[in-house]
Amino acid sequence: MKPRTLAVALIAAWLGAVALPGSAEALAPPLLGQKKAAAKPGKGKDKGKEKEEEATPGVLKKKVAPPPRGVKWGMSNEQIARVYDKVFDEEFVPLYKKVQPGPRMEALDEELANKKQLLRRSRLEFGETPTGVDQSELNGEYSYRNNESMSKIRLRSGAARNYFFFEDRLWKVYEEYKLKKRGTLGETYKDALQILTKKFGVAPIVLAADPEAQRPFDEALWHDGATYVRVVNREHAKIVGVVWVDKSIQDNLATYRKNKAEDPRKTDKDVEHATRKQEEPPPADKGKKPQ
Repeated sequence: MKPRTLAVALIAAWLGAVALPGSAEALAPPLLGQKKAAAKPGKGKDKGKEKEEEATPGVLKKKVAPPPRGVKWGMSNEQIARVYDKVFDEEFVPLYKKVQPGPRMEALDEELANKKQLLRRSRLEFGETPTGVDQSELNGEYSYRNNESMSKIRLRSGAARNYFFFEDRLWKVYEEYKLKKRGTLGETYKDALQILTKKFGVAPIVLAADPEAQRPFDEALWHDGATYVRVVNREHAKIVGVVWVDKSIQDNLATYRKNKAEDPRKTDKDVEHATRKQEEPPPADKGKKPQ
């Protein structure tokens, strides 16, 4: 498949707009550890074509995983919290070395214990009742009445990680980084793309904002066959989002979200009918002569 064709197929798979021809196995790039079939020696033109295909935009050569290390798709919120328990224990080792047993150490014990509960306490269910998240720019990342939930934790760097679940099984991680000088992802959205392109070794597929496609911001997209990586341009708020998504769920999202949200702009039919009836003028009496 030509690079341009593969890029189009990748975009279509992400958007779920069309059914892709052929099997999923034929379209998916090889995962880390899979051996490619040995290329037959050919002419210079064929070699150039092979090199061009290896640099297909958006297709990662190495497998990626959601952050931090140790987190995997399908984990529960509690399992992820246990990963962070170890992270926090390591972070506090230098602090404990600076204090002696006594009040200051007891204060550290309490701080560490509270920090380990942050992810557990932040758990939020998207059931019947609207939540405050609806007012944030994460409001397109979840749905109600589909057994979805999320939790959140803030890192020492100031970045935030939002974990999203279906039936308490992880399927998406949305990181929010502050855009600033000497920041993790630079000062601008362009800086962030350059940093991540260098990290991944290949340029992304660039997608323009399209509200009708439920994409309110410009985005860049990579994938490794199992995980999508989206970079969301929220530069207006001095934020860039890096979103890690389980590809197997994203590609079949409609089967997980059977309950669709009602359109808040839609007027109740009875109210709409009554309003229209009141506004309509009475029909003229054809048999009545004008006075």
